[in-house]
Amino acid sequence: MVKLSMQTVTDASSFSEALWADWDAFLKASQEPSIHLSSPVIRAGLRSPNRAVRAAIWEDERGVLVGIAVCEDSEAVSQSVDDFLEGSRMFARAKAWLHRRGGLRFGVRVIGSPLASGPHGSRFAPGVDEWRCLRELLDLPAIGDGPRSSAPGTQIVKDKPSPEPWASGHRHSGRTTWQRGWVDLEFDPVMRVNLQNKDSWDGYLAGMRTKARTKVKRIQTLSKALEFRALNADEIAEIQAELHALYMNVYGRVGFRLGCLQKEDFVLLKQEMGEQFQLWAATLGGELVGFHCGMCNGHEVEAFFVGFEGSLNKSHALYQRMLLEFIQWGLREGCRVVNLGRTALDIKASLGAEPQRLFLHERIRNPFVHRMAQWAARASAPKQPPLKRAWKDETVAICDATVQDEPKAKPLPA
Repeated sequence: MVKLSMQTVTDASSFSEALWADWDAFLKASQEPSIHLSSPVIRAGLRSPNRAVRAAIWEDERGVLVGIAVCEDSEAVSQSVDDFLEGSRMFARAKAWLHRRGGLRFGVRVIGSPLASGPHGSRFAPGVDEWRCLRELLDLPAIGDGPRSSAPGTQIVKDKPSPEPWASGHRHSGRTTWQRGWVDLEFDPVMRVNLQNKDSWDGYLAGMRTKARTKVKRIQTLSKALEFRALNADEIAEIQAELHALYMNVYGRVGFRLGCLQKEDFVLLKQEMGEQFQLWAATLGGELVGFHCGMCNGHEVEAFFVGFEGSLNKSHALYQRMLLEFIQWGLREGCRVVNLGRTALDIKASLGAEPQRLFLHERIRNPFVHRMAQWAARASAPKQPPLKRAWKDETVAICDATVQDEPKAKPLPA
């Protein structure tokens, strides 16, 4: 067995520029692109004063880089009985009982980013024992002066793409397909727009059904009075408190959330990523009413977060217009895919997005609580409602096409 050495940092400057360059070269060589695992995003997270992020590398005996990973000690908040899961009557009663006093909060150590959905946690060279490396990372003490004084008792490794199509009836939750003592969980899918063979806005509209195209035009009409402007780092810094308040208008109402964007993160991402990170302010009559921000690496656009005044959402189609802005950004940059994130599945489907299922692995150190989590996972599953079809050609598996350049999920041992 090859002996590996792990080196971890909680400060961006602890790795040299040369090592960060090696990090990106290793990520590129893996042929598994990930904006969220790129060095600029990792450095921004390490610099965030109110987040507990740790970056890790593994080298072999010759000093050759053979693995990279990121983890974060964060907090999960379940503040209401959300309706994205369906299950037995007993499960429904258990959910109601657990939320009888306003919800739950618990610490979580995440391999990957709590703020992003997808396989953004780690990459390893062929032949490297992934589990051995990640176990070493998971078992480290608490990260810096994070939200908790001790390492969280719940651990998550996220996210793995599922080979199972949407609404197939296949269930991931409650299974154990990774390591003994872990349980698989599944939540909402990521909604992805395939831009292959759509090299312009006219091309995007031309491929849509009449009903979907009419919806897009109505969104544009309702939002006509809105103005969108990309902000530089100094402009973002000036209004970061207002931006974060708009973000919490939306994110703060979510029934379950993992992690939370900090107001400083907007500026840090812009400083580290430059033009690859964009934040657009939405104004109405000169007043700030919303924003949307995202990342682009030339291959894909990642819609990161939005925030807006809820009172204007229906009258001015604020949220839906922002989704269209992400798609137009992808078209301008010649991207193949636009990732619109989780939630609002039907709205995104009506604009041409297709679901990509993801699942994660969870372990809770308290054996009693872990058994309860396993029961809950087996007793419930994400709802899989039929989604709108926006494209004329229903025979095209758009969701599969969006990931054709990415590695297919490998069968996991039982």
